Amino acid sequence: MKRIIFGVAILLLINSSQGQGCVAARGFGGCGVAGGSSLALLPKQWQVGANYRYFKSFRHFKGDEEQYDRLVKQTQVINYSNTLEISASYGLNTRWQLNLLLPVSYTDRSSYYEHGGQSATFAGARRTSTAAGLGDARVGVSRWLWNPITHSKRNISLGVGLKLPTGNWNVQDSFYNVMITDPTTGLPGRRTVYRPVDQSIQLGDGGLGLAIEMQGFWEMNHGFYTYANAYYLINPRGVNGTLTNRSATVNGKVYTNEYMCSVPDQYAARLGFLAQCQTPGLSISWGGRIEGVPVWDLVGESLGFRRPGFAVSVEPGVNYMKGKTTVNLNVPIAVYRIRTQSVTDKQIQDFSGVARNGDAAFADYLISLGLTYRLDAPKSKNILGH
Repeated sequence: MKRIIFGVAILLLINSSQGQGCVAARGFGGCGVAGGSSLALLPKQWQVGANYRYFKSFRHFKGDEEQYDRLVKQTQVINYSNTLEISASYGLNTRWQLNLLLPVSYTDRSSYYEHGGQSATFAGARRTSTAAGLGDARVGVSRWLWNPITHSKRNISLGVGLKLPTGNWNVQDSFYNVMITDPTTGLPGRRTVYRPVDQSIQLGDGGLGLAIEMQGFWEMNHGFYTYANAYYLINPRGVNGTLTNRSATVNGKVYTNEYMCSVPDQYAARLGFLAQCQTPGLSISWGGRIEGVPVWDLVGESLGFRRPGFAVSVEPGVNYMKGKTTVNLNVPIAVYRIRTQSVTDKQIQDFSGVARNGDAAFADYLISLGLTYRLDAPKSKNILGH
């Protein structure tokens, strides 16, 4: 029972990770997507789960400096993100398991600048765009390096899988008060247009990705563990064809790199401690994590629009297991956020000699609530099939 409680808690910790804001790191489950697994599923045994995550991103950063004036002037972009991930794991044997994950999300994004902005002659209005539906599914396999039955105090699991482009990466919505030129009259005016929503709330990124993950634990004392997890998503595709309606002109030179959305890599790493409580089935955890989007991809081009950066968080959690059911609550709290320079930022800075760094909105915290249920393994049959 102790091994099962610990395995449940650790893998729920690993699978509750998700980007918090405009830096579009869309969830880090890698191949260990069936949070709530113990150290091993029996052969042909299933486990199913659901994880709900919520955050509100609204704090703008350029580099690691927060743009407090956006809050004072009430011009900040606000994303309200809700994601439900349905997962399943299938035991191939006591060391190998197949993992599946299917996310569904609903995100509202409100802003001024996307809906005509504000000026001395135009007061503007905060309006909302929305993206809702199926996200990018993941399928993979994971393997414990040592037999989890004989290595219940320390072990390492390696996983590899595919991120499938099942989520719509060209979700569109109405944008209001946009200044455009009427093709009939040739006169400018403010109108409602239907075009792609911001990259941060797109349901998918349009890339077929390779996910690589490592996770491990060590029982340092009776009922007291340290855990670690590292994840990287390789997205070889360069751009996905979704237009951003962005361009930059500096001293007459036009930079077109950002007119289309990039398909960026993503990464995450976690380190922490977990302690079992005297109450049967209850454990608490405390750790730290980093997650983000790099400026340059490991494989393929790094062009197109992206908001590179990362967030560092502290992550308290509580886990409770009763029978075949496990409930988990994690609340990562951001302690450091940075929006790093993009490829276009670097190009313009090199050309103009003037420092340039785009901004991104981050959340203060994330709420992650998970529920898993383990089905019974099929019973062995005798030679007569009984």
